[in-house]
Amino acid sequence: MMRKALFMGLGLWVLQGWAQMIVPGNEEDFSVERRDGIEFGMNIGVYRGAPGPSMIYDGYGKDGTESLDLPDGAAKLWTINERLKQIATAQPNSPIAGILNGPFQWGIFSYPIMQYRPAMMFGLKVAKFWNPETAVMLSVDAVQLTAEGAWSLERVGEVPDQGQGNYVTEDYGIEGKENRLNVALGYRTSVYIDEGISWIMELGGMTTAYSLEENYLLMTENSAQLQPYRLDLLTQVNNGSNGTLNRSNGLLTQWGVGAYVGAGMDVSFEQGGRIELNLRVSRDNVKLGMQESKVWNGALFVTWMMPSQIGDFVRASF
Repeated sequence: MMRKALFMGLGLWVLQGWAQMIVPGNEEDFSVERRDGIEFGMNIGVYRGAPGPSMIYDGYGKDGTESLDLPDGAAKLWTINERLKQIATAQPNSPIAGILNGPFQWGIFSYPIMQYRPAMMFGLKVAKFWNPETAVMLSVDAVQLTAEGAWSLERVGEVPDQGQGNYVTEDYGIEGKENRLNVALGYRTSVYIDEGISWIMELGGMTTAYSLEENYLLMTENSAQLQPYRLDLLTQVNNGSNGTLNRSNGLLTQWGVGAYVGAGMDVSFEQGGRIELNLRVSRDNVKLGMQESKVWNGALFVTWMMPSQIGDFVRASF
């Protein structure tokens, strides 16, 4: 009897505390709309790639002289040193040959430190809601990244030594381009802070396709030239006519698996539809060529979730 009375007293104490937490008309003075079924949305925003994987485009190769291995046997990723030697010997009519062949010796003074530019991201989202707080999300987003850097070419013996040295150092650009396709599947929960406004949180896995597209040098024949000459480093293995090289067709696609977390805010329109502001951070296994890098990437994007009813879709307004 004493144990039963103790349990009853404990239950009454818990119910009393819970009742004191809910004060009608104090904070719970807004309603949460019904939300279930499948919804579709469009993503648009900015993607920021970690700089580590971009070093595949730096033109250094394995040791400055040997090109990197690629999974596609029909393509080659040249080093800067290899490619300039190929121009000097096999393409004497190239504009670049004029700054390589002469009464001097040339060499690579410094290699670049590569960085990805922030890139636009576009995609689609599908969500399965069981209630306003619980959903499973699937997003597919496409990004084209550009890596950029600067390197220096040194020519020794080009000018007479008059106490100021007899070498010239010139800086040139280098760029690499790749495509990424992010496929994210995760669980979403919401915390409402007012009617039609809620904080959102996501957690899930992400699979990404990485495709090497381009890698090239940007060089000018002289300081007066405004438009730089493009010299491809990612090429097909077989040479074309007159020693020229054909650009690779961008078939070097590989997949990596990672995970992501996301947070943001969900705001409903007055007459159907919703807008989301999302911040997503992912831990990705980036595969480019034969290199793998585990890095953190980020994306800041807006999602427009379309109303489920076509009538609301037409009437949607802020």
